Amino acid sequence: MKLLEKLKQPYPPREKSLKTNIISITLTSFFVAGFLILFEPFGISRWQNENKIWLLLGFGAVTFLVLVLFKFVLVTLFEEFFEEGNWTVLKEILVSLAFMATLAMANYAYASYYSPLSQWAFSSFLWSFFSVVAVGVFPIGFSIIYNYNKQLRKYGQGIAVKKKESKKETEVVLWAENEKDKLVIKGKDLLYMESADNYAQIFFRSGAGVQSELLRGSLSRMEEFIHDPDILRCHRSFIVNLDMVDRVSGNAQGYKLHLQEVNKLVPVARKYSHIVERFKQM
Repeated sequence: MKLLEKLKQPYPPREKSLKTNIISITLTSFFVAGFLILFEPFGISRWQNENKIWLLLGFGAVTFLVLVLFKFVLVTLFEEFFEEGNWTVLKEILVSLAFMATLAMANYAYASYYSPLSQWAFSSFLWSFFSVVAVGVFPIGFSIIYNYNKQLRKYGQGIAVKKKESKKETEVVLWAENEKDKLVIKGKDLLYMESADNYAQIFFRSGAGVQSELLRGSLSRMEEFIHDPDILRCHRSFIVNLDMVDRVSGNAQGYKLHLQEVNKLVPVARKYSHIVERFKQM
């Protein structure tokens, strides 16, 4: 039971930066190729081929293509599965195993085509899988541990938000889908908006404290009526007024915004993490 609970623990979302991913993929691919060239394990030393080095570099190319498949293609095709808010230790392990199995099959196909020592057989595939695990466990294990520690350090740091000077009053006018119902709020009083099925629930300060109103329409629709640079989308289900943020905290799942006058913690999705960077620079 304890093991199951640990597997369900949130795991920090992986880096989505194109530059960082390309560097990671390239370094891993070179590691695989370099390891095979330098040590010639798994019977490679018996290969008699004048193009051996080029053939071994091919394993690095295969690794590169499989990594691209997992880091870009599958993430795009199965966006819901890879949703960062639902990412757990178990999913990280399953995806890592699936990656190694796919890489084993790709390497097996490549080796069977080019190597005179390889033949199509289930036992050969198992040997190929073992070889991939033996070589890949180091960069993959290092990557998982490094990412986990990096994200925990990052999300474990609280950020106190400095108060900005009051800006001139602006009004936010939000229209419902029927284009008849509307809500007019002073920009300085808007706290946040939250998606509620086919409605947007708007939270704002008033003379009686904090109030909320429901308007029929998506958050994307509400965004169209907002022209204040400090009122931004921070999650697929939230729009927040950054002027109302007192503090930023976080955990393995991402940053949370602590707002003035309400106990609600507004989440910041990974794709909107640049919002938090603004607070760090204040």
